[in-house]
Amino acid sequence: MFADLVLYNGEIVTMDKDQSIYRFIAIKNDHIMLLGTNESIKGLIGPKTKVIDLEGKTVIPGFIDAHQHLFISGFNLVYVHCNQTSIKEMVDVIQEKANVSKPDDWIIGWGYDEANLIDERHPDQYDFEDIENPIFLNRYCAHAAVVNRTVLELAGIDEHTTVKNGEIVRDANGQATGLLKEQAVDIVRKIMPPYTKEQMKEAIKLVSEHNVARGITSVHEAGMGFFYNLLDEFHVLHEMVQEQRIPLRIYAMILDKYINDAKDLNLLSQESYPNLRVGTIKMFADGTISGKTAAISQDYKNSPGNKGMLMYSDEELKSKVLDAHQLGFQIAIHAIGDKAIEQVLDAYEAALKKYPRKDHRHRIEHAMVTNNKLLERMKKLEIIPVPQPTLVHQAGDVYLENLDSSMIPYVFANKKYLNYGLAPAGSSDFPITPSSPLLGIYAAMCRETAKGEIFSSENRINLYEALKMYTINAAKASFEENVKGSLEIGKLGDLTVLPSKFLEFSAYEVRETKVEMTIIGGRVVYHNKFSTLLKEEIL
Repeated sequence: MFADLVLYNGEIVTMDKDQSIYRFIAIKNDHIMLLGTNESIKGLIGPKTKVIDLEGKTVIPGFIDAHQHLFISGFNLVYVHCNQTSIKEMVDVIQEKANVSKPDDWIIGWGYDEANLIDERHPDQYDFEDIENPIFLNRYCAHAAVVNRTVLELAGIDEHTTVKNGEIVRDANGQATGLLKEQAVDIVRKIMPPYTKEQMKEAIKLVSEHNVARGITSVHEAGMGFFYNLLDEFHVLHEMVQEQRIPLRIYAMILDKYINDAKDLNLLSQESYPNLRVGTIKMFADGTISGKTAAISQDYKNSPGNKGMLMYSDEELKSKVLDAHQLGFQIAIHAIGDKAIEQVLDAYEAALKKYPRKDHRHRIEHAMVTNNKLLERMKKLEIIPVPQPTLVHQAGDVYLENLDSSMIPYVFANKKYLNYGLAPAGSSDFPITPSSPLLGIYAAMCRETAKGEIFSSENRINLYEALKMYTINAAKASFEENVKGSLEIGKLGDLTVLPSKFLEFSAYEVRETKVEMTIIGGRVVYHNKFSTLLKEEIL
């Protein structure tokens, strides 16, 4: 039997339990057919077999991002980028957009970070008082946003408006500044103009192309319904994979508020669609460290009495978890602060005590601030942590400013996860951080902040350990280690091609690495032109 695709003369890093390395890999009908030495390939090559000389390059299992927001990321690629270094520059960019927009058009921006602004503050409605268009600017964490006076009026937000599990920031006179945190942002989201299905499909197409160019072959969508609504998002993804308009393999979570709708439509049945599986209930327990809304056990520095916020009471969260667990679903809960993580573990423990279940694989998304006791409980309860190593680089300086020094050794403590026998699944939380797993691997190895501070060096891990986070560990987090995450006969032919001798790279070399090729199911979906590879060979 001839192969559809053969890659030879390379270093095939399988990530299997024996850490095997081969010289060639052959793929047939989307799956790995054979691995071996170059001398073994002659009988595999037929008249229609595509053959690629790797020229010594490294092949690893396709990267898996275990926590990403596809719809938000896709639209953010076309929104106004707000990564300027001053509020004046940001206002100028928004004004430029307003100049070419209709008066009623919403101007949506993404990615501002007050920590990077020379003004050392959030923008507010007063900065945009000369612009009449509705303005909505999402902070990079997606847990806060700034709106202008037009939007405050459209949303009916005044001195009397209140919100549960959120904050409408006000000035000394009690007037809304335009800065909204956590669920206060939802007040505005509800009045924003709807997107068409084709706009949503174009956003997914853009983010898919963005991902595969970074070597990503599978994504865990961290909450269908978070951006728009469950049914529209599901139908867009379902139609696109059925139409083969996107190559990515998607494992989708569903926000818990849609659990009844999902049950009615049988979306949580673990049924497999082409490249799309739905199987997890997603919940939120707290906010973020940079926004000082994550629930922690000690006061935030320079913020006496502020320990963040829990989204639910202990009993409310236990009830939600019990309902989903009883129905047999995997559960993934956003929990960043140690207080929130403790609350989540209490809820998981209560559910497992009442309804014992082996191999539940419940997850804690982010699992940022831990301690030894929490890590011990996570191991005992067999919980999967899903951290974002890149955040140590991107936001580590803010964490140093906001958290007591005793907490720092337990922030995204990757080495401690491993020491406790946990299997952290690597992720980006894109668009919160760049989607590149290589940047995440660099950050996990180096633990260096954007300002050059070393952030708890004892939590550095080596390159192979970091690779496992974005391959086999991420596959296990979605019950898919039998079909992906390592390169073994019978598994899916999902591969990422990197430069020669990649396993010997330093953290800084990893950071500068470019993906050479991405292959999904034996089909090349991205390539950074090999010198001996003709374009028509892979189309």
